[in-house]
Amino acid sequence: MNQLQDLSTLPMLSSPQNPRVKEYVELRTDGNIRRDKKRFLLEGKRAVAAALNLKHVTVHEIIYADHLLQGDLELVHLAASRRIPLTRVTRDVFKKIADVMTPQGIAAVVKTPEWDSREIFSRPDALIVVACGLQDPGNVGTIIRSCEAAGASALVTLEGTADPFNAKVVRATAAGLLVLPILRFKTEEFLEAAMRRSLRLVATSVRDGVSYRQFDWTRRPIALCIGSEGEGLSEKMERACQERVTIPMKGEAESLNAAVATSILLFQAMG
Repeated sequence: MNQLQDLSTLPMLSSPQNPRVKEYVELRTDGNIRRDKKRFLLEGKRAVAAALNLKHVTVHEIIYADHLLQGDLELVHLAASRRIPLTRVTRDVFKKIADVMTPQGIAAVVKTPEWDSREIFSRPDALIVVACGLQDPGNVGTIIRSCEAAGASALVTLEGTADPFNAKVVRATAAGLLVLPILRFKTEEFLEAAMRRSLRLVATSVRDGVSYRQFDWTRRPIALCIGSEGEGLSEKMERACQERVTIPMKGEAESLNAAVATSILLFQAMG
């Protein structure tokens, strides 16, 4: 059979109870399984197209439902031409796999990108965001998009931070997490690496820091450390940061949302 010529002859996975369907759902919902298998589930036409067109991204499998795609099989044909395994499923099966109420009908099992932290930390112009216990996947997703848009070098996630490959984050970032280097560290390991590479550790502070407009963003490499939504930075990270930056506020709010603050600072740093 030539997949490229006749996709309609592919067998169709029709039972939501099929063990393979369970594996797809676990990949979407279980961070431990994602980390163990070093792969994650990516949904939607735009995100799948990006995965197929980025040279450094490995696509292990394409899952699609004819009825949901409504004849738009261009990405399926592209995957077939590259000999990427295809899994054809029914509408009901795809809806069980999907993370959204109205899925587009295509998903990909993608290898989690791997990046060289030593190379990234050694860049003299590096601008790195460090997520220190950010638990809200929505905030993590927004930060990934802002990092990519502002040209940040990488996002480091420390313990307690939402999994960047969580389905909600993947949906919020579209293809951003395929392009932005994302590195996972324990706090101690990160601080040791930061010291070895002479990273300039900068804490965000509600007050008592240098105003973000007067702050010297040109002296790099910088690691901008963003604390958790409720607790801020841990005591260990607070002690490690040599400098503090503040976004002055006129209103009565105690603080800005972590993702909003990060975005403001990144675009200021971009110049």
